[in-house]
Amino acid sequence: MLFGGCVTRDRQTMGTVTVRNEASTASPPRDHVLAAAPLDAGSVDQVAELGALVTFLQADFEQKSSLVARKLHDEIGGAVIGAMMDVAWIEQHDPQLTPDTAMRLTRVKDGLRGAIDLARTMVEELRPTLLDSVGLFAALSWQFRRGCANAGIGYKETYPESAPEMEAHRLIDLFRIAQEAFNLALQQKSVSVVSLSVDTTDDRLMVQLADDRKQSSVDARRDGVSTPMFSIFHRVKHLNGEAAITSPTEGGSVFRVTIPLG
Repeated sequence: MLFGGCVTRDRQTMGTVTVRNEASTASPPRDHVLAAAPLDAGSVDQVAELGALVTFLQADFEQKSSLVARKLHDEIGGAVIGAMMDVAWIEQHDPQLTPDTAMRLTRVKDGLRGAIDLARTMVEELRPTLLDSVGLFAALSWQFRRGCANAGIGYKETYPESAPEMEAHRLIDLFRIAQEAFNLALQQKSVSVVSLSVDTTDDRLMVQLADDRKQSSVDARRDGVSTPMFSIFHRVKHLNGEAAITSPTEGGSVFRVTIPLG
């Protein structure tokens, strides 16, 4: 499946959805084009308005997620750490604690540590702080490794030595593209191995996510025009990039995004 810029059924405004099945080497790959008749001016305006609405909703989500993440980190995290310090003070300054009280304080500390770990995970899901502190590659690696470990599947990852500089909104868009595509891959029960590779040139950055899923060409076409994929492709369009989904002859699926730098 090949997508240039963004994806829609409107040839006039945003391109064409093309589903390419490369599973057979006996004959050239066949393209199944999902396209409607050209839209009239009113419909074109409606498509543009819907695109603007999606852009606004995605930006609003990121803004609100960042606000909630900050509150979780500063307020809830601070309160839990304060409680941990109080428990530690009691243990240090009250040597007459009964075994039962000491046991209960230990349980309280364990619960507080669990709350800190949960808050940290929620903060990273809402707004990956690694993006701001150590960059895109570290944030992608953290998300990738954690997701594969939780799903119990194998993984491979490769990155360039250094990450290109990008504006904050482009960083979060690119991270969300990879995150959402990765989550979709994990939903495939037949997937046992996922690989993530990032490559850069002087003027472009490419992210590729491949897996070993087993699915028919009909399922591949259906997944390629699903609502989550349209959300991903909208982000790609917002970055003036290109996206493609292909089914290699050896099986599996490959999702590739290329965006311009600068």
